[in-house]
Amino acid sequence: MAVEMSASRLLAPYFGDSLFIWANLIGLILIYLSGGYWIGGRIADRWPQARLLYALTLSASAANAIVPFVAKPIMGVAIRGVEQVSAGAFLGSFGVTVLLFSLPVTILGTVAPFAIRLSMRKVESAGNISGGLYALSTIGSILGTFLPVFLLIPWIGTRDTMLAFAAVLAGISAVGLGAGAPLLILAALALPQGAIKPSAASIYETESPYHFIQVVQQPDGSRELMLNEGWAVHSIYKPGQIMTGGYWDYFSLAPWFGGSQTPRRALCIGSAAGTVPGQLIHFYPDIHVDGIEIDPKVVDIGRRLFGMNEANLTVYIGDGRPFLMTTKNHYDLIAIDAFRQPYIPFYLTTREFFQAASGHLTPHGDCRHHEG
Repeated sequence: MAVEMSASRLLAPYFGDSLFIWANLIGLILIYLSGGYWIGGRIADRWPQARLLYALTLSASAANAIVPFVAKPIMGVAIRGVEQVSAGAFLGSFGVTVLLFSLPVTILGTVAPFAIRLSMRKVESAGNISGGLYALSTIGSILGTFLPVFLLIPWIGTRDTMLAFAAVLAGISAVGLGAGAPLLILAALALPQGAIKPSAASIYETESPYHFIQVVQQPDGSRELMLNEGWAVHSIYKPGQIMTGGYWDYFSLAPWFGGSQTPRRALCIGSAAGTVPGQLIHFYPDIHVDGIEIDPKVVDIGRRLFGMNEANLTVYIGDGRPFLMTTKNHYDLIAIDAFRQPYIPFYLTTREFFQAASGHLTPHGDCRHHEG
């Protein structure tokens, strides 16, 4: 599970974090595990030796530690494929990258049948032994799911998370083999991280539990917020200039269409780094804007790099739909800026959602949304 969760974040800066990517990743990992179970059972019956099991887990740890270093140049081909509108280069690099996980995951799949075979002494205890090992395996899967997502990836990044888990696995293997391999993997942790997604225009990048986040600066000094593979710009900031030339500008016209030319309170669902709230506050100085953004790191970047420091802006960290279900506030304008390809939360496109939004409008309120 640690490999799977880390793999999703490794792929996100280049291929995105869409349902399509997750389906391919999960499906292929299940295929690799199935192959590993079959191979592990056959090997265990033929050579039921503990040292062989330790050798397999040590090999898996080494293969897992190599993946982030090998995958990076391969995924770089994907970026060139997008720039050149080459579907072959993009899909090919995605296929090769996912294929890189076949070796470590397949080897890890051999562990379960091998461990059961080594632990089995009598047929009468088969159920107890297999049940105990599966319970232990599930506990490991729980740790492998939560530790990377909630602690390690936000703290040390994807590459070092993969290396840390590889080092732990290598350490356990070394106990059985008396080898010093974990020291080599730990040494890899000392290597400079470098840029996750190198770009001459990039001035900042980081990872969060939700996204790979990148800020690029254009020759004219404007800054753009990119998430994951960077197919869409989620916020733009032009110092000393209010109009962006993009769809964000249209939200400021919404009060004129809704009959309330002097809105006092607005809600922006999907405020990102603050482009729409900043424009509303500029054109309607007496307005107070509530912004909803699910990723706290995006909010932090907005305040530090996108000038999102308006006194009459309150940003709430959370999801737009639960916010509407719990808030008692009413608004003259509700701007929904949560739709950017390929990330369109389906639960923000339903009739029930727009009914909930309508229920929080004042009598002269207006609800506008953007479909990117």
